[in-house]
Amino acid sequence: MARQKPSRRQLLAGSVVAIAGSAGCLSATPTDEATTETGTPPERLTELSVADFFQYLLSGTHPTVHRKAGQQYVVVRLERGARNHMTLYLDGEAVDRASREPVKEDDTVTAVFAVSKDRTVERGELRLGGSTFRTLPPETISRLNEPPVFEVGEPSVSPAEIEPEQRTEVTVTFTVTNHGEGTGTFGASLSGPASGSDLVRTTLDPGEERELSPTTTRYGGEEQARVWLDWGVDRWSTEIPVTATETPSTASE
Repeated sequence: MARQKPSRRQLLAGSVVAIAGSAGCLSATPTDEATTETGTPPERLTELSVADFFQYLLSGTHPTVHRKAGQQYVVVRLERGARNHMTLYLDGEAVDRASREPVKEDDTVTAVFAVSKDRTVERGELRLGGSTFRTLPPETISRLNEPPVFEVGEPSVSPAEIEPEQRTEVTVTFTVTNHGEGTGTFGASLSGPASGSDLVRTTLDPGEERELSPTTTRYGGEEQARVWLDWGVDRWSTEIPVTATETPSTASE
């Protein structure tokens, strides 16, 4: 069921810069526990949160931010067992899993469900094997109905060039503004060639703007050093020139 809020649609469709999301965590109260057919306790719920991004392994190695425009994610983490048998129902309808698998943490099992930001939710429940495992608490429903919406300003990088054969600390500066209705956490991946990635994150209230200046290290081993900033729905990159090495002149005899 779509929410009839023209201001939100205008924000999503009319922004001249990239739109990103946020992540917010809401702890679930351990209520409505079910039991299995054998009478044993089911998997223990260790996290129930609503997020606008999560991390997945790019090329199976580098943790990278995943987000799709207009989506938010219900993240469910269990202490053990049956991830593939877990389902999320909102207002009686099954919700699809996210298109990426989240990074595994410890021995827990995590499932991520994609929910449209334009949807109004009245009730929700988690099911295992067809039986209700948890009902979504009111604060989770409220978070789904009042998502943050992030606008990312054009990034810049410094220094303008780096020295050859040296490691240089590079700073990427950009602004993030929350135009949505709820508080949330913005996330992006800052990375370079074969260097892995670092998670950049900040939590913003509705209407708040903040400048971020994360740093990364680049090696001046080629003519240019590339830097990427990826926030899921869009990616920015730039090349930093490596200063030319002067060739010493040979005096004539």
